[in-house]
Amino acid sequence: MHIFISGATGRNGRIALDNALSRNHTVTVLTRNPSSLPSNPNLTIIQGSPSSQQDVQTALSTPSPPSSILITLNQRRTSDNPFAPLSPDSPPDLLASTTRVLLAAIAATPFAHPPKIVLNSIFGARESWKNLSWAFRAVLDHSTMKYAVKDHNNTDVLIRESGVPFVLARAPRLTDGPAAKVKVWPENGQGCGWNVTMSRESLGAWLITAAESNEWDGKSPVLTN
Repeated sequence: MHIFISGATGRNGRIALDNALSRNHTVTVLTRNPSSLPSNPNLTIIQGSPSSQQDVQTALSTPSPPSSILITLNQRRTSDNPFAPLSPDSPPDLLASTTRVLLAAIAATPFAHPPKIVLNSIFGARESWKNLSWAFRAVLDHSTMKYAVKDHNNTDVLIRESGVPFVLARAPRLTDGPAAKVKVWPENGQGCGWNVTMSRESLGAWLITAAESNEWDGKSPVLTN
């Protein structure tokens, strides 16, 4: 399978990239800093920005159109503190604005079959919001994270209305632990518990599995370990 990854230099994207290459998939990535990625015969690196439709179209056709597209972009804060301000180069609508560009680029690229978008989403997006604990909702509501929730909500709608196949992986608070068994919950997250977590290694591996499989197509499952 050939996969295009948008956001491959981020923490989650790099793990997903390593998983894709370890499973012998070919991968194209679009990045402003090609030197941050390893050399691999199955990896094609395009220098550019996800905000540029021309750059994205180049990535979507080099060396060939992908079967699946992974979006692991996310807003960056000046620290991991949820109350830290957004980084100067990270607008509050980063994900939605770059997704609009991606969808326009897909429409302008000849595909034999529409590629499937697999999005690194969050537990708290849309209908899953009501099953977050009150404490987490309070933090998300009153910290810089509120911009991420709004951005993911808008992106969710954009992808659903595009007609492109999709999987929206709603991940909870992420940890740096090893990969572990992934539990898949309904889109609203009902029954998964109030203080759930997932390791980044587990998420990165699951994103590639979702690209390979049609089991979760058209769904937005909440994921936990």
